[in-house]
Amino acid sequence: MMGKRARGLVLSLMMTAAAGTALAQGAPVPEIAGPILGPVTTPHSITLSGKTVRYTATFAETVLKDAAGKPLASISATSYVASPMVKTRPVLFVFNGGPGASSSPLHFGAFGPRSIVKGADGNRVLADNPNSLLADADLVFIDPVGTGFSRVLPGGDGHPYWNADGDAQAVLGLIRDWLRDQGRAGSPVYIAGESYGGFRLATMMKFVGDLPIAGLILISPALDFTATAENPGNDLPHIFELPAMAVTAWKHGRAKIDAQTPDQVFQVAANYAEGPYALALLKGGRLPATERDAVAARLGELIGLPAKTIADANLRIGTQTFLETLLADQGLVVGRLDGRVTGPAPKDAPADRPAAAKDPALGLGRTNVITSSVATDYFKRELNVPVDRDYVSLTLDVNFGWNFQPAKREDGFYVNAAPDIAPVMKAQARTRLLLVGGYYDMTVPLLSARYAIDRAGIPLDRVTVAAFDAGHSPFDGEAGQVRMQEMMHGFLVGR
Repeated sequence: MMGKRARGLVLSLMMTAAAGTALAQGAPVPEIAGPILGPVTTPHSITLSGKTVRYTATFAETVLKDAAGKPLASISATSYVASPMVKTRPVLFVFNGGPGASSSPLHFGAFGPRSIVKGADGNRVLADNPNSLLADADLVFIDPVGTGFSRVLPGGDGHPYWNADGDAQAVLGLIRDWLRDQGRAGSPVYIAGESYGGFRLATMMKFVGDLPIAGLILISPALDFTATAENPGNDLPHIFELPAMAVTAWKHGRAKIDAQTPDQVFQVAANYAEGPYALALLKGGRLPATERDAVAARLGELIGLPAKTIADANLRIGTQTFLETLLADQGLVVGRLDGRVTGPAPKDAPADRPAAAKDPALGLGRTNVITSSVATDYFKRELNVPVDRDYVSLTLDVNFGWNFQPAKREDGFYVNAAPDIAPVMKAQARTRLLLVGGYYDMTVPLLSARYAIDRAGIPLDRVTVAAFDAGHSPFDGEAGQVRMQEMMHGFLVGR
């Protein structure tokens, strides 16, 4: 199995690096003192599709305690509720992944009423989000322990929540408390998780009990760790990554594929990956040399690398090798989060940092923690939150401290949360699932998520799959935001 650092970063740490400020690398996650924040509620309005939507914004920090009642950490949420409140209106709970990533990309880049955008002077500023989902549902953005303003309390400990089950139960507890406190038992409940947030969402289903769930939204979700670990002897990751590599190579003019669109490229490569390529890998050392060379030649056409390089790698090109090799003749590295992004090989990143954290599409530099001054200012000035600390968009320190080992269970070392969704969808006949991914995502390839969902025992007649001309964040860019809003509108309103 992968080491903790490698596994966590393969899941990616989604955030908007350009909106943040770097902090020093290498420090442990600090304990942060100060009064518990909120709940603080303020009135607002926004124009969506030509109509004025009045709403209240509420920020609240919740203390998490151990079995003896000792405060350990906090988890926080920002909710937007249309005015006047309608107790049967849908509620969408949203979180990102990492682990160690705040909800900020989805909050300020996709679904929330306010967006962080680039202003005329090039600086990041706040603006109304014309694609906000507030017209269709009340929204609750959740920041787990160590992200956003959530923190480890003095004398406390974040580790009980920095593992799959502890994390999922803390987030689910917040959802239950919110629904109870707001009197929203009659509201259709939707939950959206991106990246590792997909694993959190699926894991939550083990504990959801009889809580009615109207819909689950998986955005570039990590689900089956065992099937996606690039370890010797595990051929599945190479199968899953092939279409994303092919689309990326095609985008950069390196693939030899008779196709006109990313979708066509993806389908050609997926058909080969799940057919001749998979069969060749299954033969292992018994694969005849002539067949190996034929497969290497076809792979070379698909992913733009020399057939000899592929053959010498036993037909199994690792993601990082592909990223560093495809445009090496131009001195460029390709982005793991988004294969359309390129940049020079980073020279200032710490030598011991996993390669995934050096992704030019992530833009970490030497930092382990990125804070957002724009988000901090928003909470202080627009939401009146009396906070004296920075909003943490991303922290690798939480990621590096995460326990990825599964809880003790009958399936031992098998780490796949997708099957936990199946019992809920079978028991709740109206629950639907939306899977969204980007063609250029090599952090969590779309084919890997489809594989996990297709084999989890989930009723597939209630599953919708949508592929975007995008990377790990399908909502990046104006076109992506518009399409995501339209798709989510149909999912929320067309229930």
